[in-house]
Amino acid sequence: MPGWKLVDTHPTRGRTFQRPLDAFELGFLWDGLFNGTADNAQHFELRLLDRTGDAHLFSDANIVNAWGSTKRRYPLAGAAVRGVNGPLNLIELETGITEPHFVVQEHDLAILRPREIIFDRVTCAEDVQRWMGTIFEGPRLLSEELLVRLYVFRETNSSRTDVLHLVILMAHCVTDGIANSTFARCLLDTLARGGECGLVQIPLEARLAMAIPSLDLEPAHVRSLSPAKRRWRRAVGMVIYQLKMAKRQGGHTLPCRLTPSTPYVAAKSSLVYTTLTDAQSATVIANCRLHNITFGNAYLALAQVAMTRVLYRRYLRGEITEEEWAYRKAQPHISGGPLNLRPYLDGAWLERGGAGEFMLSISFFYHHLPFMTLGATAARDQQRERDAKRFLSDGAPPFAELLTFERFLHRAGLVKKQTTAFFSHPLFFEIAHAISLDRLEHARSGALGWMQRERDSARGGADQDQSLGTKSMPIVWAHGGSSVGNVDSIFPSEYPLPSTNPLSPYSFATHPMKAGYVTPPSPLQLAPEASAAPKIVVENTRTRLHTRPSELYLGAASSRGRLNMYVFYDGNVFEEVAVREWLDEVKGAVLFYLGRTHQQDAGQRAKL
Repeated sequence: MPGWKLVDTHPTRGRTFQRPLDAFELGFLWDGLFNGTADNAQHFELRLLDRTGDAHLFSDANIVNAWGSTKRRYPLAGAAVRGVNGPLNLIELETGITEPHFVVQEHDLAILRPREIIFDRVTCAEDVQRWMGTIFEGPRLLSEELLVRLYVFRETNSSRTDVLHLVILMAHCVTDGIANSTFARCLLDTLARGGECGLVQIPLEARLAMAIPSLDLEPAHVRSLSPAKRRWRRAVGMVIYQLKMAKRQGGHTLPCRLTPSTPYVAAKSSLVYTTLTDAQSATVIANCRLHNITFGNAYLALAQVAMTRVLYRRYLRGEITEEEWAYRKAQPHISGGPLNLRPYLDGAWLERGGAGEFMLSISFFYHHLPFMTLGATAARDQQRERDAKRFLSDGAPPFAELLTFERFLHRAGLVKKQTTAFFSHPLFFEIAHAISLDRLEHARSGALGWMQRERDSARGGADQDQSLGTKSMPIVWAHGGSSVGNVDSIFPSEYPLPSTNPLSPYSFATHPMKAGYVTPPSPLQLAPEASAAPKIVVENTRTRLHTRPSELYLGAASSRGRLNMYVFYDGNVFEEVAVREWLDEVKGAVLFYLGRTHQQDAGQRAKL
């Protein structure tokens, strides 16, 4: 088991394994110590198709059994983070005396630990959503001893006994977007079958061997090199990363309030979201294919022109001064976000289920778009521009005046070019390692600063903060985020999964996303499959994220034929009205540039 070490064997509690955290995991551990920063909650509203015949599937006993089965398949869900010789000591961690380890005890995977599952009642689905809006306020609900929890809510309405709400709360140091889907899919499939139905549980040591640090899963072309050459490549990767970051200067974002203490104040986690119709979504994706770009390529260019509209509207209302406007016009649009690291790791591990393994396996990308999209408005006289309201659309210049369709394609192409250059870089893996070390230092600094503020506050210390202008900062990120594409293939809406789905535990097909199961299944496992018609439907899903200080995260995902867009943000820094306005403009930009044909516009320009 690479990375894992057997440290104890007990006659009744079984074996205990441990391994160190890698730099990415350690960075997210520090995030979690920062009052739960980066923790995420997934809400699944479930409905029984046969409320009478299958009522037992929603029983407490079946939920507990399904949870235990899923936890045994993905042992990091039952892990704790401890020091080498016992519980994690923050003072020793802060001073570097102790090295944190994941600790997996065989006994903990077989039992329900205290408060691991919470059962409760609500009057309606909206109550669950309201609760989710508050779970990241106040003390953290997770801990180093309990990294994953389940909340179960039943509705008090007697006509809704066929509805169940599950909320899975997870620490980011053991999971990412792919892992979230894997865990939830396995849990719901097991729940819908009323148990494991004879499915084989893979030995713990074999499961742990798959959940090793991503940075230890070097691709074959790197693993074949001598240790000296690998050290040299990592050193060069660090230099390349540092040079790239040094070139990023300036930037701007939505109007906000930043202070010297902002990085050390726990964020007020907030969310706004919007959805396109089925027809709109289909047109958008078709146009992306037509122009040979992904929606992710387009999303950043659309976000930039949407932000221009928000800022332009405030400038014309006199809320942005001439000096600030002149500064903003020349600033680049700097953004970044998470990327799935799995496809770039060891190929054999990937094919054995690594593509869907429950673990943290991400890195980060960064993009840089040029100055604000002012288009035809840039040449207008300022005073005449303020007085001439005829060219405005809802208080700001229309999209066509700010960014033509051809220039939109050009900027989307810049994103595509930057993405291709990063992923195809011969030292991509080494640059990812450098990113992990840089991110670790930022996460550690933020957590320690927050802890110090908490100590000062307990002693009666007071803030003396003043607002900072973004001009005084060396780099200002416009926003973060990513588009994760269509999630239906990795998280279906009906359970149990039929054997025709390669992710089903009863499928004979191998699949790199099918982690934690034996493939092909044994003959003894096939009997229950005959009655595996859909029994549980996922009616709705929602996700909440404990945002980082000053975070503005623009995300997108497609599901059931609809494109969903959302923004997680720090409500201490950004006002909801500005974030909502920006997301509305993003939606408008998506529909303007990708939700219709531009052939007519091209024809008119050709005549001119």
